[in-house]
Amino acid sequence: MSIPRILFAIPLLVAGAFLPAAGAEPPAPPSGDVGMAHETFTTDVITIHRGETLTLVNNSRWAHIIGPGQDGTLTDADAVPMHMRVMTETNDSYTTPPWNETGTFYLTCSMHPEMTVKVIVTD
Repeated sequence: MSIPRILFAIPLLVAGAFLPAAGAEPPAPPSGDVGMAHETFTTDVITIHRGETLTLVNNSRWAHIIGPGQDGTLTDADAVPMHMRVMTETNDSYTTPPWNETGTFYLTCSMHPEMTVKVIVTD
């Protein structure tokens, strides 16, 4: 009796998504940027001024899918300029469009529900 090939492929796909790549540690994000470690942002809260952008930098070996929302649940938020989901892999960065509305907003990672950063936009 032969073993179906799919039984070999599934564990390899899962391992690729959830095991970090080998190699040197990725560099820390530049000052003022929000870094992403394995299951956390490098800060819980960031304050920016209206009209500014926000840069998210993946300084881990893990993939992240970032978008508006909290606790891993992505939602649509009209005031958040990030209307699409962004997948970041090692050393990837994403700069949002300008934040034009004041208030408190949240960005989260759908792959790591404990990753949520509060973005406070002031005048």
